Amino acid sequence: CAVMMALYVSHELSYDRHWAKADRIVKIMTTFEPTPNYAGLDLAMSASIIAPLFEQDFEQVETTTRIVASRSMVLGHPDSDVVYNETGVYFADSTLPEVFDIPLVAGSWEQALAGPAQIVINENLAQKYFGDSDPIGRTLVMGGRAPVRITAVIRNLEDNTHLEADAFMSMATAEAFMGPDYTRSWIRQDFHTYAVLQEGVSIDYLRNQIPAFLQRHAGDDPNDNTNLELMHVTDIHLQSHREYELSENNTVANVATSAALAVFVLIIASFNFMNLATARSTTRACEVGMRKTLGARRVQIIRQFLGESLLIALIAIVVAIGLLEIFLPAFSALLNLDFEFDYFSDPELLAGLLMLAVVVGLLAGSYPAFVLSSYSPLAMFKGEVTRGKAGALLRQLLVVLQFSISIALIIATLVVIWQLRYVNNADLGIDTEQVVIFQGSTATGMGTEWEAFRQEVERHPDIASVTAADLVPGEILVNSSGLQVEGATSSYVIPALNVDYDYFRTFDIEFLAGRAFARDRNDLYIEPSAEAPSSTASFVINATAARRLGLTPETAVGVTIVEDRVQTEFPARVSGQIIGVVEDVHFSSMREELQPMYFRLTEPAGRLTPVANFRKMAIKIAAADPDAALTHVESLWRQFMPSVPLQYAFLDQQLALQYDTQQREGTVFVWFSLIAISIAAIGLYGLAAFITEQKKREIGIRKTLGSTALGIVTLLSRDFGKLVLIANVIAWPVAFYFMRDWLQQFAYRVDLSLWFFLASGAFALLLAI
Repeated sequence: CAVMMALYVSHELSYDRHWAKADRIVKIMTTFEPTPNYAGLDLAMSASIIAPLFEQDFEQVETTTRIVASRSMVLGHPDSDVVYNETGVYFADSTLPEVFDIPLVAGSWEQALAGPAQIVINENLAQKYFGDSDPIGRTLVMGGRAPVRITAVIRNLEDNTHLEADAFMSMATAEAFMGPDYTRSWIRQDFHTYAVLQEGVSIDYLRNQIPAFLQRHAGDDPNDNTNLELMHVTDIHLQSHREYELSENNTVANVATSAALAVFVLIIASFNFMNLATARSTTRACEVGMRKTLGARRVQIIRQFLGESLLIALIAIVVAIGLLEIFLPAFSALLNLDFEFDYFSDPELLAGLLMLAVVVGLLAGSYPAFVLSSYSPLAMFKGEVTRGKAGALLRQLLVVLQFSISIALIIATLVVIWQLRYVNNADLGIDTEQVVIFQGSTATGMGTEWEAFRQEVERHPDIASVTAADLVPGEILVNSSGLQVEGATSSYVIPALNVDYDYFRTFDIEFLAGRAFARDRNDLYIEPSAEAPSSTASFVINATAARRLGLTPETAVGVTIVEDRVQTEFPARVSGQIIGVVEDVHFSSMREELQPMYFRLTEPAGRLTPVANFRKMAIKIAAADPDAALTHVESLWRQFMPSVPLQYAFLDQQLALQYDTQQREGTVFVWFSLIAISIAAIGLYGLAAFITEQKKREIGIRKTLGSTALGIVTLLSRDFGKLVLIANVIAWPVAFYFMRDWLQQFAYRVDLSLWFFLASGAFALLLAI
């Protein structure tokens, strides 16, 4: 158990430490500080202009590089109709290899990302698209229309990096699509920016220069709440809990908990050994007394007992290695990681195993060795060793500690199980049953013939409704604009969703007041342009947004609000009436509080950006068997969107994936807790059996005098029951403190009810009995 958990902890602590410049790479991220009218936002990204300005202003910066992660990229072979939706394609500056020394399999980094239409792919993609043939110089087709040339092949990135990339496309390619200002803008906040510091330069030094840097380049606007944060690349996996990080991160608390579990298992097992060894001192006392009488010195006695303990620990390591071979694949699959345990190619690993055996052996054998060797031979022959209170007191103390740990683990296990059940079964405010989400193209969305496509899809009798949007439940809301009631002085930054008709019907979102977008009304959101920066629209808002604007659902309908588009290069303004107010929906995960949001009825293609408004299609299936409906959609997909691969998922399954990591870690925690509790129970059973053996004559006399079996069992269990009650007093406050902190990661969580504690105490008492 300890070695398996140590492998996991070691893996989590190793993230991004293999880069040659790991100790000097820092990430530059944007923080939008909270204001009275804005909840604030911690982004893992920064504006595209930041990297060149850092190099320009700070001689302490050796180089910078930027990465933009595409939500999905349609790639295909030019000689085949088969296309794939790739989610691991990043746009990157040509300086990428100067920051991250990614090893090459073929080609050269020189000029690999210098020009437009260039791409570097990994071994998996090379095999996927070209088999065993050489891919260098060949092309892939992006989005069904744009060829990109392969300039190099990289090794598959290890899984202990936050860069989850399968390919890097040149930043010049992004500029060709998005325009030359894309990479030198304060507006575009979707660049993962990294800087390599000069040798000996502290991150704190650079951090202290940020206020002056922002004032110098962004102006001295008292209303500007933008700040920059720096973080070492090696800290990202455990400490960056920002929106839109490149990969899902862990927490220091989770890793510490895993390490603690491993230590608890070892401690409980060591306590068992110490307990049983001191209990067996009855039989060993005469042996030690005889040895001392025949001239053995104390150091020899200590060496004998420690040697026995070390021998047992070394044998246990051999057994553990055999068990590892059996259980490690299942453990790896459970955590969705690939653990390797090569004993002979890693001398540090073998040394660590040996050290583990030595430490556990010395820990477990220390008390019996030093205590038994300290008594005189006469005391041992008289039995004063076992009749003394010291040995009994130690055994009681160890039992209390064991059961304190066990009770705390039972409480933690119950809380983890109930919280994960709660987030999986909570009412999200939407109907997720039989809703299927289809992934469109990032660039073209659901295609130029969306309306005809939608009508054909809806013709099937098993399909109740069809809609499209830029985001669906389960995704992060970051596209925000300023909203204010017309004539009011306060503006509020609120996330926006671009949706099509029937969005609310498809997801069964309840209206508290007003109506949904209608085809026979003029509800369309007219996107502003540089030529016409003011336009009109109709808006639907949620209940939280209504409260934020100082309205109620009933009074909000008919109120005119004004939207200021903050992510535009010109002062865009859209005004229109609120036509409806919907119930709050848990759009993102239960780890986040309900957010205000508003909905815009948009056209499929946006005017302000080449990125499509409708990147997702959702269908509601009315039949119990969805196969016929899905077959119908598949045939239409090939007809209307032949260059986009068909990729879909059921919404309920997709939402469950939000908590996949917590589910996996929770399962591991439960299993390891059960093992620790079982080890404690085994130790207590051994100790109880030994004590009962010692009281054999007393039991015989009691039965002779008329005691029943139940009375004797009650008598023998009473002392252990008292110890368990003491263990509860210790465990409850400790478990409450740590589980309260663990639950803080969820905005919506179960209460630390008294029954968790009572149930764990009762179970521990039953276990003891």
